[in-house]
This record gives sequence, structure tokens and C-alpha cells, in this order.
Amino acid sequence: MPRLTSLLLCLVASLAMANDPDLSPRTWPDGELERYENLFGAEKPLAESKTGIVVSTTAAAAARAGLEALNRGGSAVDAVMTHALAEITLWASCCVSHAGFMDLMVFEAATGDVHHLNGGWNTVLGEDDPLSIPGDGVPSGRASLVPGFMAGLEAAHERFGKLPFEALFGPAIYFAEQGFEVLPMLEGMIERRRDVLSRRPGTKAVFTRDDGSWYATGDHFSQPELAHTLRQVAKHGADYMYTGPWAERLVEAVQSEGGKMTLEDLQRYEPIWKAPLSSTFRGYDVHATAQPNLGGVNMVEALNLVERADLGRLGHYTESPEALFRLTRIARVMDIMGTSLTHHVTPAALIEAHAPGVATTPAERTSKEAAKTLWQAMQTDGWDTLNIAAYQWQPGPSSGNHSDAVVAVDAEGNAAALLHTINTALWGTTGIFVDGVAIADSGKYQQTKIARAGPGRRLPIETNPVLITRNGKPVLVSSSIGMGVHEQTYQAIVNVLEYGLDPKAAAESAQVLRPMGGGLDRALGTDTENPAAQAVEQGAFDAELLARVRAMQQPMQEIPPETAGGWRGYWVGIHIDPETGIRRGAVSPYFDGWALGQAETRRD
Repeated sequence: MPRLTSLLLCLVASLAMANDPDLSPRTWPDGELERYENLFGAEKPLAESKTGIVVSTTAAAAARAGLEALNRGGSAVDAVMTHALAEITLWASCCVSHAGFMDLMVFEAATGDVHHLNGGWNTVLGEDDPLSIPGDGVPSGRASLVPGFMAGLEAAHERFGKLPFEALFGPAIYFAEQGFEVLPMLEGMIERRRDVLSRRPGTKAVFTRDDGSWYATGDHFSQPELAHTLRQVAKHGADYMYTGPWAERLVEAVQSEGGKMTLEDLQRYEPIWKAPLSSTFRGYDVHATAQPNLGGVNMVEALNLVERADLGRLGHYTESPEALFRLTRIARVMDIMGTSLTHHVTPAALIEAHAPGVATTPAERTSKEAAKTLWQAMQTDGWDTLNIAAYQWQPGPSSGNHSDAVVAVDAEGNAAALLHTINTALWGTTGIFVDGVAIADSGKYQQTKIARAGPGRRLPIETNPVLITRNGKPVLVSSSIGMGVHEQTYQAIVNVLEYGLDPKAAAESAQVLRPMGGGLDRALGTDTENPAAQAVEQGAFDAELLARVRAMQQPMQEIPPETAGGWRGYWVGIHIDPETGIRRGAVSPYFDGWALGQAETRRD
């Protein structure tokens, strides 16, 4: 009888939790929230679990909120969305936004199918001269695009969520209302962007105390306007931001800064579900983002080239000069192919001059035959003179695609890989906030891309969450952020699937960073006389190894750790052992992200 009574009490408690799932720290064990505060510089764990697991690049407390969603019976989609809402709040919308965009990959355990949700930007219907949109450093409402984050969140939840929609907002509302301590990183970002944050009175009020002074380290920072907005969205759905009062205030703010956005732009926005781009790698099935996104095209092409390079046979690239040499060659060509639509110069102009006939359109680039032809061209002498500086892209010092990546697997084996971002410099250049929500201005550096897409169309993006399966089950769940997002993603995948490293070792392995040249080196203060140089962080690779690669006629430039952050990518990944089903997850050793598993045992 005592055992039966205990089981009944557990059942009643479980039902109560399911009907009223408060995911906020109010329901966490005593001292739990404090465990996940200020983890910058902390050793990142390798999380292990036989059930659910969540890993994020930023905001460990938000990762704990995502874990709470799993603990309450939520799905992998519930977990990543709960994290995203909370993480934006905890980072004060500096590099992510509730009015940003999202890119989501979902593995559905019940069917074995993989789905891609495109919640990217729409261009503005009334923007008929995008090439004249003011560039970096010049405030303009014309640079604001139609956001997809909240519409995408609702669409993902409608299809794959298990918890009530309102429950996902609980931690974010808690952190907005109750506030949190300002850490040195947030103070530094506010200090660097005071010119932007003081442009509009409403925005300045978010970041200043009652006496008008700016928030500083140790202050208590709350966001009551944001809390109100999130409560309204939780209650009324995403329509509140696309057809309701918030939408009207967004249009008014953007137009007051010279923008052309109208309510029609917001009302006609729709997230797009698509079958993902599919390929193979070493016997695994690769599922990447579908077009018009280009991140999937870039990733499939890179993995096809890695297959051709046969890195595993040569030894790990931190030990083998030949493997490192081949990896740098792939990084150079993929940097051009992977970002070409952002710039005036096309891949054809850069690649075909050295390798006539090589496939350069997105539809052609993902085939194994195209990779074979490209790899053969990459072995020729002329490839040494490939000039990355021909991008003709001169970014200003505030350029950058700031983002957050989070991945999760639930107890049923569903998996989700999310990338969401403000897609501009910290808080943008225009400095618009609408009821606590930061408004991006990422059109300031994508004028060519906007012109090619056309008015009112979905803007192609290069983000690259990836799901890799074998025999109809997920094996690797991956997402990345950072200026070197593309290079870091395929290196992490190679480390896990080609070299057999666990996610923590893969995340912490030395990186081949984004190649030099194209104006990026000047923007980051790491000028180089050789635009064909490959960037690596000082001390990451053995000096003798680099010398041997240089002897192969591949210039290698070491850059200081304090500037390497502008070149690298930041990865999160979960590997699912095909034999045991054990999930292991980890994050790159930067920022304050974390890896957490249900009833996990962690090896630090």
C-alpha cells in the first residue's frame, strides 16, 4: 500500500505540473538559478543523458530553462524555443531579438522525417531602390527588414510543441520582470554602443537608471516593457506582433527613421516549412537548410569536399600537415562560395577565372560530381593565386552577424537545431526599440542581396543548423554562430564523424578560422599583406606544423587571441550513440553557454 500511495502521489504531482507548467526559476530547486549565473570563462561540461539534453552557445540560465521544458514533458522544439525567448532577455537583445529571424531544423521521431522551418527576413514591399539603402554606420529605417522570429516560434510550436504555448514564455517574462545583475560584458557593450542607444529616448530609457545614468556592472537590470510585450504574445499569439498594436508601433518607428515598411509587410509574413536539402557524408545522411537559404548549400558542398580530401586517412589536422593544408584550401574556396551573394562579385567571377566550368549556382554546387571537379581544380598551381580580396567588401567596425545557437534532443528522440539572430551589429545602428523589443537594421550591409531577392520576398541567409542521421535516427544535431560559422560547423562535424571525437573535444579542437582578405582583416584590426593567408589563433597549432604547411605554399597568419574572436565560429552539438542511444552534448569554450542533460552525469 505505501508504494501504491507513493505512485499515486507522483502521478498527481506529474499531472499538476503538466497542467500548470511554470518553467521559470520560481519552480527550480533552491540555489539552482545561482548555479547558472556568470559562467563566462568557466570550464564547459560534456553533458550526458539517456533521455533529454539541451546545449546553447549563450546564456546558461536560459539553457536551464530549456532543460526545465524537457523535465516538464516538453519536446525538443519546446526546449530550444524556451531557451531562445529567455536568452534574448538575458542578453538585453544586444545580439539576438524577439524581432529577429530564425532558422530551425527538426527531426520527428515518430516518422523519421526531417523538417526545415525558414523564419528568415522578408524584404519590404515598398523598397524599390535597395542599393541606395544607407550603409554601415548610417542610421536608417530603410535597413529594417520584416522579422520572422516570433512567427517562426509559433509555427514550430503548433507543429511540434507539447507544452502550452504560454509556458514557453515563462522564464523570459521572469527574467524581464525580476531582472538580473549587469555583468562586465553587458556593461562593456552598453559603453561601446552608447551613441546608438541614446539616439531615441525610449531606447535610452531601457539602458539608464531613473537618474539618467547608464547601467553598470552590479546594477539590477529589469525590462518591464519587454515583459508586457511577451505577456501579450503569450496570450494572443504572434499576431500581436504582426497585426496588432505592437505591429502598428513598429511601422510608426521604422517610418519615423525613413523606412518604407507598412502593416501589409507584417500581415503577409508567413514562415516557410520545406523538406531539407539532403546529401550524404561517410555513410551518414546529411539534412541541411533548404533554399532560398544558402547555408545548407554551403554545408553540403563543404562536406563533399572534405570527403574528397579524405582527411581521416591523413590523421588529425592538428597533427598532419597534409590534412591541415587540405582543410585550409577548403576554407578558402568555401569562404568565397559561402558568402558570395552578400557581395558584388559573384562566385563565377572569382572561381571560374581559376577553374573554368566549375559549378557555381546553388542548384549545381551540392552534387558529388561538382565536388569532384572543384577538388581537382583546387590541386592546380593557379589556385595559389586565388584572391579573396576581390570580394570588394569593406565592412565597418560594427559589422557582424551576432546570433545564438541552441540544440536539443528529448526523451522520445525528437531533435531540434535552432539558429536565431538580430543579424546586425550590437543593437544595430538605428537603435529602435518597440515596447522593449530591439529592431534590427541588417539591410545596411545586404543591399545587393535585397536587390536580387526583390520586394516582399524571403531573403536568402547563410545560417546552417544541420541534422545528421543514420538508418532513420539522429546521430548529430549541430548549430553554430560567429563570423567563422561556416568553417567551424564543418570542422566540428568532421571532428565528430571523421575523427571520432566527442562533442566537447570537437568543440575545443583548434580551429582553422575564416580566411584573411576581403576587407574583413582591416575591419578587425588584423591587416595582412597576403589576401590568400589563412587565419589561425596564436598558439592553437604547433609552430612546426604551421611551418610545414607554409612550405606547401599556403600562407598561415597567426592572430592574437584578443582578436581571434572576430574570426572564429562557436558551435553547439549533440551526438547520439547509435548503439546505446546515449546523448552527449557540448559547446565551444567561449561566452556563457552550457550543456545540460536530464538526470545527467557530466565529465568536466
